[in-house]
Amino acid sequence: MVTVDARFEANAFIAQRMAEMADTSEMLSRSEDLAEVLQGLASRARTVTNADYAAISTFDDDGKLNRFIYAGIDDDQARRLGDPPRGRGLLGELARQDRPIRLENLHDHEASTGWPPGHPEMGPFLGVPVRAGGRTIGSLYMTRAMGAPPFNESDELAAALLALQAAVSVSSALARDRIGRLFLLEERARIAHDLHDGTIQSLYALGLELDLMASRPDFPDEVCSTLRDGINRINDLIADIRGYIMMLEAEAPLSQPELSRDLAFVIRQIVPAGIDAVVNITAAALQELGARESEDLLYIAREALSNAVRHGAPTKVAIDLRQTGEETALTIQDNGMGFDQANVRTGLGTVTMRTRTERLGGELSVLGIPGMGTTVRVSIPRREDD
Repeated sequence: MVTVDARFEANAFIAQRMAEMADTSEMLSRSEDLAEVLQGLASRARTVTNADYAAISTFDDDGKLNRFIYAGIDDDQARRLGDPPRGRGLLGELARQDRPIRLENLHDHEASTGWPPGHPEMGPFLGVPVRAGGRTIGSLYMTRAMGAPPFNESDELAAALLALQAAVSVSSALARDRIGRLFLLEERARIAHDLHDGTIQSLYALGLELDLMASRPDFPDEVCSTLRDGINRINDLIADIRGYIMMLEAEAPLSQPELSRDLAFVIRQIVPAGIDAVVNITAAALQELGARESEDLLYIAREALSNAVRHGAPTKVAIDLRQTGEETALTIQDNGMGFDQANVRTGLGTVTMRTRTERLGGELSVLGIPGMGTTVRVSIPRREDD
């Protein structure tokens, strides 16, 4: 016989779950941006399960982890973590599951691989796959500090309901993002075509006209010298535009921009064998960057690397992305020839880097020291709500 108290507890339990789902639906309705959706779901996972830490990941078509957004780790801890997770160990195990995994101590699981230096100690673990279209597109991870009470069946149900809601929103956001990236690639191809068939041809024709004028014997020497200077500047501009076209036409990943992956792609594309490349990216910096910021920073890094390789003859290049209390900063350094600040020519690539930096509300500095190399640094103020 079911007692009044039991019915009351059951009704209260159902009401709590319904209230949680309503709060989640309201949160998801506020934005269609993939980064914001994932950050909101990570925070909700922490709330509905009373977890100390929570995270959400997404997987590509091959089942590899390509995004990892967390909640509950403060800035100082995040800066000590270094590179984001790659989907090994227990995180990778959950990607292959279609049911939740609940553990009193995650270290007891055979797939557990330990922590990087600076990682907070965690004990109780709850992982729930996010499934859509018959496959796991992501996972929710919830943990508590070592020695805290383990997750129970109520927590598991709350997380499972959240995963159902997440599946709809995340799969829709991933589809929108992929369509947007395809449109971006098509737009890049169109711009590259217009630049090649329109702008470059017009500049080339103008250069020919100036060359004919500079060859006229009835023109004073100083006029001919000025015309030849103009021809040289036009040739430099054509070279800049050709380089820009090459970057527009370069094959790029179709998924959401993700700097730890895409910077490696750019390095393979631009930096030839024989030049050492060092990359240092912190998880805290990646956590805060949205799609537009990642896209712009990726372009700036590509342009800076291209300039270093073409003009600096370096033996080493280094890329550093990190976060402080006030800013997120991307730095590209090389040990090449550098340049004289007073005599440097501002090319199309530098102008575009400055335009993208201004769009981000940041600051760009380009420092060249003759014989010692060049440093390009972009700093973006951190968002107030973070």
